[in-house]
Formats: sequence, C-alpha cells, structure tokens
Amino acid sequence: MSFSLSRRNLGPGAAALAGAASLPRDARAAVTLKYANAAGPQTNSNLFNVELFAEVEKQTNGNVKAVFSYNVGGEKAIVDAMALGGVDVCVTAYTGTREFDILYSPGMFRDGGHAGKVMKGPIGQKASQVLEQRYKARLLGTGRLGPYCLFMRNEIKGFEDIKGKKIRTPPIEGCVEAVKFLGGNPTPVPFNEVYLALQQGVVDGMITALNVAVAQKFYEVCKFVVSNEFGQALDKELVSTAAWNALSPAEREILQKNFDRLEETKYYKAGVDAVAVDLATWEKSNGKGTVLNLPGNPSKALEPLNIRLMTEVFGPGSWEQMQATV
Repeated sequence: MSFSLSRRNLGPGAAALAGAASLPRDARAAVTLKYANAAGPQTNSNLFNVELFAEVEKQTNGNVKAVFSYNVGGEKAIVDAMALGGVDVCVTAYTGTREFDILYSPGMFRDGGHAGKVMKGPIGQKASQVLEQRYKARLLGTGRLGPYCLFMRNEIKGFEDIKGKKIRTPPIEGCVEAVKFLGGNPTPVPFNEVYLALQQGVVDGMITALNVAVAQKFYEVCKFVVSNEFGQALDKELVSTAAWNALSPAEREILQKNFDRLEETKYYKAGVDAVAVDLATWEKSNGKGTVLNLPGNPSKALEPLNIRLMTEVFGPGSWEQMQATV
C-alpha cells in the first residue's frame, strides 16, 4: 500500500490527527499511521517495522496501525514531507542535522554496541533535541542496522585507491567528509537513482548499508564490496509530533516499549547476523574474489577528521567523552 508525498495530501492528515488528540479514546477512531521508507520491503529496517506495528496493533486492540510505503524517492523528501504533515512515521539515515550526520564517519564508534550506548547518553540526547524543531518529529529510537560499506565497480587494492574516484555518498556529512578526507570525490545521488548511476558508470562506487545494498540488488551493477566497515548505519525512527500526540499515553508507551525491545534483536542482532550472509550473496553473484578485505584501518586514518567534527558540533572534550563510553 502506498501514498503520495504531494503537498495536497499534507494538511488534512495532520489536522485530523491533531484534532483527534483532544478527544477521549472511546470517542476517537483508530489511528492509522503513514509509514514511508526510501528502500524496498526486504531490508531489515522495513521488516523490523512490519513486526513492530503488528505488535502495536495487537496490543492496542487494533486502535493503532500502520500503512507502509516503500521506495518513496529519497530520504530528504521523506523527512521534509514529515515536517509538512504528509508522513507520520519514517526510518531515515539522513536528517540534514550535523548532530546526527557527522556520526556516520568511519571510526566514530568502535562497533554497534558502542554506538547503542553513545546514542542513549548525553551525545545522543543532544542530537535528538534538534529534530523536533526542524521536522516536527520525535525520535522514537535509533536502529542499528549494521555496517556501512564501500562498494566499487572496479577492484581496488587499498583505501588510497579511491583517490580521484567518484563515490556515491548519501547527503550525510560524515560520509561526504570521509570520502573527501581520503581523496575521493563524493557524489550525492538520490537513493532511488543509485542503481542506474552505477549501471551507467556515472559513479565509480558508492557507500551505503551492506544489508540495504544486497536487498536492493546493487550487486547486479557493482562488482566489488569492501568488507572493512566504513561507518555504522544508524537508522533514525521518527514519529511526527502530530501523530504522537494523537496517541493516548498508553498507546505511546506500547509503541516506545516495543521499539526498545525489538531493536536489540530484530534490528541490531539481525544486522550483525546478516553480514556474513550478505557478503556471501555478493560473492555468489559476482564470483570469488569480489569481497575485498583491504589492508589498513580507515577508522584510524580518519581519527583527525572525527576529532575535528566532534569538537565543532558537540564541543571540546566530546570525542574523549564518546571514546570513554563503554
């Protein structure tokens, strides 16, 4: 089931949700939340949300449910639509806020477990505060999808080989700055245009979540994947404030508790477990030797960049604070 992101559909939905919030539950109709995502239905993030809202619908006796729309343009269009009232729930890597976007640079986190602790601490809380004002949205939580990876149309022998190459990056500062720092040419391409850009050679490679790349069958148009992590995929699950306010306190608690409970296993653990399977799928499609394990550690090389970004956005000592989180 899908819906349009056009402006004509934005106002009435938001007004209806806001009006419904003032009524007692027994006088209100069931709340149907419009969910949007830029990727296809088989990504871990979307499978997670199908299960999440099945649980929510069951536990609210059908009073809260969701309709799902996939492959909906780019993430920027989706979060902008949320700010205008056309989307109620979305999962996005992009936010256009430095507080979140710099965290995508490789080496910001030691691993997904470290990322989870940081995002629940002062740094994550500060990052979350910027969303409500910008997008009229509440951060339900951060879904740890697994590693971001570097994908190349032609083989490279080391990270220095991306120098001068056009690398598709999402419009996320941490990804863009990391590619620039390593000498590559970051080339933002909307997610729904990445397949064609790779197929036509508009870009030499790309950066995205490993699980998403496999689910979208990018292995058909991009031969090599670098198994070294190139950052952590941190999906932000946003709920518009209008939609949140339309729920009763008990319904909000059900939604929040189910997200927190399921994220640990159905998001984080599922993402970790999927890495070996996804790499095997890539190699099966493109042949032996197409999964590259490059020498060196991009995280170590990028540490000066990461210290600078953290200091600029979160202030002096923030890098040390992040690294001290255990």
